[in-house]
Amino acid sequence: MKIRDKLFLGFGLYTLLAAILGFFAYKELRTVTVRLALVEIADDITNTMLEIRRYEKVFLLLKDKDSQQELKGYLGILKKDIDDIKIEIIKEIGENNHGMMKKAIAEYENFFNSVAENLRSQDELITIIRETGRTLEKRAAGRDLQTFLTLRKDEKNLMLYKNEAAYEAFVKTLTSSRLVQSREIERYSTLMKKLYELYKQENASVNKMRVKAREIQSFAESLSKKERADIGAILKKFTNLLLYALLAIIILGAIINIKLATSISTPIRNLEKITKKVAVGDLSESVAVEGNDEIASLAVSFNIMEEKLRIALTRLENKVIELREKQSRLVEAEKLASIGILATGIAHELNNPLTSVLTFSHLMLEDLPKEAPYYEKIKIMARETERARNIVRQLLSFAKETPLNTMKININRPVTEIIDSLIAQGIFRDIELTLNLSDTLPEIYADPARIGQVVLNILLNAVHAITPQGRIEVTTRVMDNFLEIIFSDTGCGISEEHITKIFDPFFTTKELHKGTGLGLAVSYGIIKKHGGEIRVESSVGKGSTFIVRLPVNV
Repeated sequence: MKIRDKLFLGFGLYTLLAAILGFFAYKELRTVTVRLALVEIADDITNTMLEIRRYEKVFLLLKDKDSQQELKGYLGILKKDIDDIKIEIIKEIGENNHGMMKKAIAEYENFFNSVAENLRSQDELITIIRETGRTLEKRAAGRDLQTFLTLRKDEKNLMLYKNEAAYEAFVKTLTSSRLVQSREIERYSTLMKKLYELYKQENASVNKMRVKAREIQSFAESLSKKERADIGAILKKFTNLLLYALLAIIILGAIINIKLATSISTPIRNLEKITKKVAVGDLSESVAVEGNDEIASLAVSFNIMEEKLRIALTRLENKVIELREKQSRLVEAEKLASIGILATGIAHELNNPLTSVLTFSHLMLEDLPKEAPYYEKIKIMARETERARNIVRQLLSFAKETPLNTMKININRPVTEIIDSLIAQGIFRDIELTLNLSDTLPEIYADPARIGQVVLNILLNAVHAITPQGRIEVTTRVMDNFLEIIFSDTGCGISEEHITKIFDPFFTTKELHKGTGLGLAVSYGIIKKHGGEIRVESSVGKGSTFIVRLPVNV
């Protein structure tokens, strides 16, 4: 983002924040307005319901038509108030609650109508019962009259108390009397039973009507109370919102300004810091590119320049290293050539006298009996002469640049041939030898005799490094397009100060009569001629691992 766009964005965020806060303020005020209307409706419903309850009590007490008409009038007002509620207020109340209230009012009206109809039926039935009772009372005489008067008393008690006990007293008097069972008596008893059933229905309907009235009244009062509490909470929330809005504008304004200033100044400071590093030759750090403004474009250009400079310096360093390596190889080549010339001259000069000494020593051993006093000394002389001739041969082998006689072979063949030869000589006595030769090795071009010489030299070194009860493991495998021959032993190991010198000519840590220091140097030269390398891993007291790597020729 361009710097100019960042400034516009800062002012735009201020404007957007003010618009969002204004929207929320309007929304909260709108909510308060709706809830105030809802409180008014809830109060109207509560007041109307109080009037209905008042006339309900008057009607149930007096059972007059005036109180009945007043109650119906207020029911009509209540239903109209419920029907006139606006949709947005219905949503606030909840459609289920609105429907429940309408249903409760309708049920209350049905119960009220049922009670009114029941009272009308009671009046009619009471008139009939009284007329029937008077008629039967006139016809009765003597003992029957006395009994019937008791029945009339129970009749009045039932009409007065309207309960089950009064009716049961009437039934008990009737069933225990000796009144002649006639159609008039049965009709009188049936009318009393109907009256008792009407009383029961009246009582049930009145109870249900009162429950519904309390339900409607309770809902309206709780709704009014809830909405008043909500309005108070909303006003408090609105006050807090204004306070938080003011704080947000101040804090966000400061943050936005700091961010804008930081986004401009920080990249410039970073660029300045890295430029100073480049000036002193430190190219290890690049400028972080963030965004796509003018500073970011400058950082990209700076990084491209730094990368090109780094590439140029790397090429220069590589050339210097290459020149140093060539110089080192030339020095080494001259040194080896000098050693080779010297070794060749010494070998030729020593070879003939040594051959003569060795020949005459063997002839003397053949002529002397074993118990002769000089037999053992001449035997030692012959053995040491043989050792000197072997050293001369190794010097000649190291000095001569003989060409490789390569052919396509499986590398396991020279390895197994040398190992079989050493086993036949008893070299591995008291040493556990393990072979892990891969069966899937590709054939490579190599000189089998020279490879065998390398295997021989490394195995002899391993045997000399191991005390009895040691272990040698030989493994062949393919790894990273190289064929590897791995020699692992549990010998004494090579110290860190010696491990860099083991391939130098004439370097040895063995006893004087056990080695010349040419075996590994010759082996290293052979593997180098094959285009490979020899790696060494060793730990003092734990053993060594020599890894001979030969390239796989396709």
